Amino acid sequence: MIQIGNTLISDDIIEKKFACNLKVCKGICCVKGDSGAPLEDDEIKLLDKEYHKIEPFLRDEGRKAIAENGKYYIDSEHDTVTMLIDDKECAFTLFDEKGIASCAIENAYFKGKTIFRKPMSCWLYPARTI
Repeated sequence: MIQIGNTLISDDIIEKKFACNLKVCKGICCVKGDSGAPLEDDEIKLLDKEYHKIEPFLRDEGRKAIAENGKYYIDSEHDTVTMLIDDKECAFTLFDEKGIASCAIENAYFKGKTIFRKPMSCWLYPARTI
């Protein structure tokens, strides 16, 4: 990782071509990583406030992981991150019939059910703020 100000950028951004192309990557950013999606303090408050509106959009596995462990946790880097399902994908991950991952938070947003679109870290992937 490279730090520029309060932004962390993956070495991959220098070594590899990156473009968000769901047909190619199938939403790997929802699945790949050492922990869940980092959450900013205001996003934690918003997720707590809006969760009941997002919950109906979750897969059963995501709902169960959150019920048992919470919506987020503190990872090994001391960041608050979204809960994972069995240490794999984010608990808010959905999969379509082609296996392409998307975000339940964002799905709820597009249906007009929540004002929370998705965490900033998801928008910025593979870069992130610290």
